[in-house]
Amino acid sequence: MAAKVIHYEILFEIKDVFGRKIRTTTDYWHKIKTLKHQELRYSVTEVKKTITNPDEIRVSITDETIFLYAKRFGKYDILIVAVKVLNGNGFIVTAYQTKEYKKKGKLIWPKQKE
Repeated sequence: MAAKVIHYEILFEIKDVFGRKIRTTTDYWHKIKTLKHQELRYSVTEVKKTITNPDEIRVSITDETIFLYAKRFGKYDILIVAVKVLNGNGFIVTAYQTKEYKKKGKLIWPKQKE
């Protein structure tokens, strides 16, 4: 019996500040916007800006393969994009906005002087 191959339409694939390819599919972006975070006001454009030009990136405290990209938009909103990186490339796990960003996890961008 042949394995069923599922093809997903890539919504976008861009490079982050480390040169890693980060992607998401049309279906998964729809899931984020309609099921996971219906309150999310930001579009794909702001998500891309957060990945390519973040204010900071932290490693998740619960999963060292998940990176949290954060960027401030406006005076009170911060967009967080969680990206899972495997084999040098990543995919978006979720995106959400917050007014208070709990800065947990190791800061890896911008690099701090030691």
